[in-house]
Amino acid sequence: MKNIEKVPKETHREYALRAIKENIINLSLVPGSMISEQEIASELNLSRTPVHEAMQELSKIKVIEVFPQKGSQVSLIDMELVEESVFIRSTLESAITQEACKKATEDDIRELQENISLQEFYNSKGNADKLLELDNKFHETFYKIANKMQCFYMVKMVSIHYDRYRKLKLVTRDRTGIIEEHKEILKAFEEKNVKKAKELCIQHLQQLHIDEQDIRLKYPQYFKN
Repeated sequence: MKNIEKVPKETHREYALRAIKENIINLSLVPGSMISEQEIASELNLSRTPVHEAMQELSKIKVIEVFPQKGSQVSLIDMELVEESVFIRSTLESAITQEACKKATEDDIRELQENISLQEFYNSKGNADKLLELDNKFHETFYKIANKMQCFYMVKMVSIHYDRYRKLKLVTRDRTGIIEEHKEILKAFEEKNVKKAKELCIQHLQQLHIDEQDIRLKYPQYFKN
């Protein structure tokens, strides 16, 4: 597992959930791998109880499969669940983007511009992990501008199936196109073109099956048949 530091005021359960989830998304815990509550508890320097609670929560959204008397397994990528995640996110986030475009201030625009500059920098370095982090932050800013952060936390949990797939896309395909799409959305914000911002957001999030065949050929062991 990749080391994830505990943040101030975070409960043991919250820390365990975030650490396991992030390691699943960044593929440090690969699809199909068996995982042990005791081993994770030791790595995170926690008791087994918060880790068990975190694993149970992740099992509810089908990210982890629990086998009684055998252990737990990181679920294989199920494209039906990925598609459902995209449906939820694009439905909600298109409305959030529309609202954010109306409300965005010059400071908000500047923050988005800085984020894209960092995306270009880390893309040039081939750092897919950092690029995924900045991509998520770019979209999170829309929720912050719209003052809809509870919506963001809800979407963040159900998006884990999509996020794993996005990580594979970032290490498989040319990432420049994703950044260019972000630039187009930012341009719509700058122009206060609410309708265009919403349309671009939907297009950006729903390009699910582009490169799917290449990804499956490269990582067949990660996918549910």
